[in-house]
Amino acid sequence: MKILFTVAGTLLICDALLVASVISVNTGVIAAFAVGVVYLLYGLFHEKIRARTGSGSPKVLRISLLVANAAIILAISSVAALGRVDTVSYDEDAVIVLGTAIKGEAVTPALRERLETAVEYHEANPDALVVVSGGQGPGESVTEALAMRRFLVSRGIPESAILMEGRSTSTHENFVLTKSLLDARLGERYSTVFVTNDYHVFRANELSRIAGLDSASLHAATPWYTVPVDYVRESLAVVKLLLLRE
Repeated sequence: MKILFTVAGTLLICDALLVASVISVNTGVIAAFAVGVVYLLYGLFHEKIRARTGSGSPKVLRISLLVANAAIILAISSVAALGRVDTVSYDEDAVIVLGTAIKGEAVTPALRERLETAVEYHEANPDALVVVSGGQGPGESVTEALAMRRFLVSRGIPESAILMEGRSTSTHENFVLTKSLLDARLGERYSTVFVTNDYHVFRANELSRIAGLDSASLHAATPWYTVPVDYVRESLAVVKLLLLRE
């Protein structure tokens, strides 16, 4: 267990630093770094903790840690599995590309995966309206929606087929504001599918229903080196969803 926590903690810290340097410092980076520090300290000072807390406490502590980690692993595994189950039919009226962080004006690897998936969807269903949804956050020179539109146009999708929603700052707002735009453009009866990375599909499904879209889903891959950070952040976001319904 000592070696396991030491290795896990070291990997989480390194991954958080990598994502911070390549993309940006966000909630997931901070959370993954914090969890990594806790794991690393527990692994390095396991014997001292055991000596100071007496003979009974370490066993309780170890069992608590194992149960907590088993619950986290089960939750993450469930989110990951559900995130790879697509419900897309390829005859939807609109495909919604959910935004995520950009670096300056450049799309980041995770967003690129979403956009490449949207391009593939457009090739299969060119009549669908493509909605790019995402506002401007810290460290971003333009809105995520504008960066996404530029990318899609460079890949051959006509500007006339793209609708921009550039005010949202959360997944909940992505769907609420996009629904307003689509209601005005398509009327009351239309079908949608959203595109996002696999780790994000479970929560996006729920938020789509809350917003009244009840959209189908199509997953994009998650870059391997952002997986730990993304899933730590998503775990916190799922807890927020369960508590606040947003």
